[in-house]
Amino acid sequence: MDDEMLSLAIVKDGQQVVAGSQSGTLYTWEWGNWKRASDRWIGHPCSVDTMCKLDEQTICTGGNDGLLRLISLDPQQFQGVIGDHGQDFPLERVRVTHDQNFIGSCGHDMQLRFWEIQSLFEQDSEDETEPFGMIFCLASKPSSVRRSIAVTPNKFDSADINLDGLLENNRCWAEAVLKEDPNFFRDMVEKQTPKILWIGCSDSRVPANQIVQLGPGEIFVHRNIANVVHHTDLNCLSVLQYAVEVLKVEHIIVCGHYLCGGVAAAHGHEQYGLIDHWLRNIKDVYRLNRQELENLSDGTKRLRRLVELNAIHSAQNVCHSTIVQNAWARGQKLTVHAWAYDLHIGYTFHIIRSTVQLHHLTS
Repeated sequence: MDDEMLSLAIVKDGQQVVAGSQSGTLYTWEWGNWKRASDRWIGHPCSVDTMCKLDEQTICTGGNDGLLRLISLDPQQFQGVIGDHGQDFPLERVRVTHDQNFIGSCGHDMQLRFWEIQSLFEQDSEDETEPFGMIFCLASKPSSVRRSIAVTPNKFDSADINLDGLLENNRCWAEAVLKEDPNFFRDMVEKQTPKILWIGCSDSRVPANQIVQLGPGEIFVHRNIANVVHHTDLNCLSVLQYAVEVLKVEHIIVCGHYLCGGVAAAHGHEQYGLIDHWLRNIKDVYRLNRQELENLSDGTKRLRRLVELNAIHSAQNVCHSTIVQNAWARGQKLTVHAWAYDLHIGYTFHIIRSTVQLHHLTS
């Protein structure tokens, strides 16, 4: 079998084994007949990394998209979403409590969450696609980490035209923070002392504080389409100057991400209007690295490498700015990093770091 098996559950009173795979396929074997799977169901858009049995006819699966799915087995059918850790946080384990009232799940968001399922099979079929409510969650990191994650995994309701739901979310968050640390906002009012400037993409799937698990006040952030740093962008340069000369940050991270729409658009030949002028910067990166990129016959690998080269190029521009050059000249502690974030697995990778390496690339 070419497909990698990642998870399994024994169902039907021990007569069947269901296994989840890397491709997202569910395989079923009849007990004792292991030569060939009796059934295959291609119903998951991602790998099935973990699963647990709810009853003899029903399982819960979890994958690298952060969703807990309810699956019926006879026939195999998607019934709804039980919970969501977030798109950038793959699931590692799901289990049912001994009384079968809750499902516990944990993933790359470093939280243990519990979902109420007591009335799971009493719901009307028309409600089956609605997510179940999370009862509570436990974080295993310091308080600065816990504050960076919402107390509940909220989704925006497009029917909320007055944004009342967002304001309510804010009040709930503020109350939860004060309960944990009554002095949090009072201390925050005094001043901000971040040690990191983050220059990232505007993509909603790459939230700086959340993916590195730092709370409010820890990162000074600038974002634009495809994390471009250009010497004529006064917006970006103003942020850079304030971060270096006033806040005295010690690290500047330029973070790109794979599957970046801006990089993909720059890689193609279509016209998109005003944004084409902005994407010209990335086309120049392609031109400067044409031989390396065109030696990659695989289009996906070529795009991934262009994402990396674009982040490196922006980091080089940060280094070449008079703001950073002057900081180094006066002995200020400052390191520039180029990173790439992988949406598939939620991990961030150093492409290159330290001023020495960046100068070597441009020499």
